[in-house]
Amino acid sequence: MLAWFGIPLTAQDADVPEEEVPVTVYSLGDQMFSINAGLFIPLFLQAKTGEISSTNLSLGGYGSLSWSAFVGNQFSLGAEFGGAFSMSPLRRVLIHIPITFNLKYFFRLYPFDIPIHLGAGVVFTKLQDELFVGPILKPGFSFYWNVTTEWAIGIRVIYWWVPQIYLQEDLKDQSRFGNFLETSLSGLYHF
Repeated sequence: MLAWFGIPLTAQDADVPEEEVPVTVYSLGDQMFSINAGLFIPLFLQAKTGEISSTNLSLGGYGSLSWSAFVGNQFSLGAEFGGAFSMSPLRRVLIHIPITFNLKYFFRLYPFDIPIHLGAGVVFTKLQDELFVGPILKPGFSFYWNVTTEWAIGIRVIYWWVPQIYLQEDLKDQSRFGNFLETSLSGLYHF
């Protein structure tokens, strides 16, 4: 008797169209938190005269925490706190600690998100007992795969432009523009 009642219910279920896979859509106030870790690649130094020279630094490591909130369907504003290190030929550790504010524009190709970034802020650079505090610009992009509607994993490629301008007369000729590259794996949580 129970099997007889189950037949019509099964037939009804077969007539219902399959649900579509949910597409991640962001709106005002949606937030994201990400953890990033990867390589820090010293590229080159540029003098004010335009002369290019090697950084003489090894490959290093990078890690950061990032938070942002959407101000529309495709734009987000946020902040990032991170740290990078590399070694000099004399085995001295160079440390960069950037704190940036970020603007991101999102291109979507479900299940992928491709945000284009522009970060600007301040970086603390330390080599042994020498500390330099200056500006930093960080343009770049990310490529995320949305595993679920809350979680995504991906990669980031961020270019660092770090001006080190000395205003003291005896140090002006040591002013340089540092050029670095960050490539990292990223875990992103939407909430």
